[in-house]
Amino acid sequence: MMLLVWNPFSSSEAIGQRAPDFALHDTEGRTVQLSALHGKPVLLYFSTAWCITCRGETRRLARFYERYRDQVHVLWISFDPFNDSVEDLREHRRLYGHPDFRYALDSRTKPVAHLYRVQERGTMLLLSPQGEILFRGVRAIGDPKFLQRLHQALKSQI
Repeated sequence: MMLLVWNPFSSSEAIGQRAPDFALHDTEGRTVQLSALHGKPVLLYFSTAWCITCRGETRRLARFYERYRDQVHVLWISFDPFNDSVEDLREHRRLYGHPDFRYALDSRTKPVAHLYRVQERGTMLLLSPQGEILFRGVRAIGDPKFLQRLHQALKSQI
């Protein structure tokens, strides 16, 4: 017998759905609760500190954040809590990220990456100020569709 399970976060079908809430600890030991970030669009970026090819995307994310810092929350999540450490994330932020990004190490017991069906480094999700999934892509900071959805979200919060 084959059991088919619909996976709402594996493709574009997740667009328009409410993002599942979660809580993680950032590199400063503070709790980051997704539901507490409402009011601005939220960019969730899933990667690892050890990913060499992701460093350029993190630099692009830092430039993006510099431009939109007052309008968007950015949460960089390492979805490899077994090979990354808080110290690795702090060093990664110092070398490639932005000092004001919030970096968090995913949970070993209830991974956020599993909740969002993240399988590839560089996966990003853009959430509306109300917590609706607007965009999902991989290494998509400059993607025209991402920028379009971002600008729509920014207009909707005015």
